[in-house]
Amino acid sequence: MNSKNYHQKKRFGQHWLVNKKILEKIKEIAVLNENDFILEIGPGKGALTAKLLDSKIKKLHAVELDNDLINLLNDKFNNNDKFSLQHGDILSVNLDSINKKITKVIANIPYNITGPILDIFIGRLGIIRNCNYEKIIFLMQKDVVDRILSKEGSPNAGALSIRMQLLSKIKKICDVPPSSFSPPPKVFSSLVVFEPINDNLRLDISLEKYIDKLLRISFNSRRKMLRNTLNSILSNEEMNELSESSKVCFKLRPQDISINQWIKLAENCIKIKK
Repeated sequence: MNSKNYHQKKRFGQHWLVNKKILEKIKEIAVLNENDFILEIGPGKGALTAKLLDSKIKKLHAVELDNDLINLLNDKFNNNDKFSLQHGDILSVNLDSINKKITKVIANIPYNITGPILDIFIGRLGIIRNCNYEKIIFLMQKDVVDRILSKEGSPNAGALSIRMQLLSKIKKICDVPPSSFSPPPKVFSSLVVFEPINDNLRLDISLEKYIDKLLRISFNSRRKMLRNTLNSILSNEEMNELSESSKVCFKLRPQDISINQWIKLAENCIKIKK
């Protein structure tokens, strides 16, 4: 199939990056080397794939959902020994045979599957990852990136920001306008780099699980003060003890609490419940 004759499918959320400066920027921030095994999610017609393969990487494995693009990509890159292609949905495809080899993940994420992709590749609190990703480079919807990077006191602060910041170091590189894509989406995107925190540097897994529990309870009613949400799992006596031991004011709403305060709340809650 000639790439010029291919038209994007709306159901796949296809908005292909065509801005050459941003394509080059992704390659630059990836800091590719001869030991890199790259996973590219949704290569599309291969604009970024070509740039990544034109480097000293060991391997690039691409996963593409759109069956109509498989032949096009194979025709384009099949002669490159560093390239391999898998047809499938990244949310359900089996990567067990290569997951521990992958060093970097690169993707222009379809907006409609952002949450599940973050769960799979950045991870979840309380769950050990079965991978060793050094760097994850995502082109994502700008307002989601703003939420992920938000600090306490911001209207954007939420459970997502706490979870992502506990699991990885995060750096926004730049915002990307709709005109950088074909067809242009209705919103701005942001280029962001996640560096997953090494398992041995993460919080204790049982502590992470309890933080996650507190986040779910509190942010399900984000307009309520802590004292009106945590009373679902704590008695009045336990809440008074927790407020005193953690030095956190229970008149605060969840979006006003810092990451360190969530950690203190969880640590002291575990002690009280023993």
